[in-house]
Amino acid sequence: MTPLKHKIVALRNRKSTWLSAMLLTATLLPGVLAQEKIKDPSPHGDHLRTIAVTGNGEVSAAPDQAVVRLGTTVQLPQANLAQAKVSETMQKALEAIEKIGVLRRSIHTATLTLTSVYSNERPSNNPETPRVVGFRANNSIEITVDDMKLVGKVIDAGIAAGANELQGVSFSLKDDLSQRTSALTIAVQEARRKAQTIAMALDLPLGPVIEVTEGGFHVIPLNESYANTRMVSASAVRTPIEPGEVRVQASVALRYEIGHSQGRP
Repeated sequence: MTPLKHKIVALRNRKSTWLSAMLLTATLLPGVLAQEKIKDPSPHGDHLRTIAVTGNGEVSAAPDQAVVRLGTTVQLPQANLAQAKVSETMQKALEAIEKIGVLRRSIHTATLTLTSVYSNERPSNNPETPRVVGFRANNSIEITVDDMKLVGKVIDAGIAAGANELQGVSFSLKDDLSQRTSALTIAVQEARRKAQTIAMALDLPLGPVIEVTEGGFHVIPLNESYANTRMVSASAVRTPIEPGEVRVQASVALRYEIGHSQGRP
């Protein structure tokens, strides 16, 4: 190879090496620069410091809806007679309840059962087989009442018509959005006061909220349970009803950023 050709090849090799070095530098440089820019956001180089607090809120309101549960249970020797008797009785109860101003669409069947009743004595020829002595039929209804003044009248009308079971009364709110909003606001305020108190006691500046978790709502209706009370006959005394108040509860969890002690240099 002539000296001139040898010089040209050397220059080409040098140029190729220089280009490779430049490409390698261009590839690695962004990562290096990125590493130089990543710094702890804390002014003191520490990890993010936080405190977590919870808050609870509760509001009460007078109920504007009630559900009354009435029923009839009959036991007779024949199944068809027992079923017919409870159907007749509950039909009379429905008509009586409608007469005091409750719409039929506000009444629906809750339970309808027909079961065999067995004797405790076993036949001598087959002691393992129980003997059927009758049939027990039950029909229960639920009546939704929007006028609290009618709750006692509904109970009295149903029992007077022949219903022999008062299974309970529950009170609730038709629309509890306003109460939920108020309860949640109270919960947030309580959580904020806790965070402020903790930060002040520790001599730490309280930063912004960095996380919020809603704990949900809990509506506590009033339930007057009569434990399937059997009513033998209609009473001449009117049933007194005091609805009381429905409680709506809410909870929330907050996480705040906090700084270092005020006295830290």
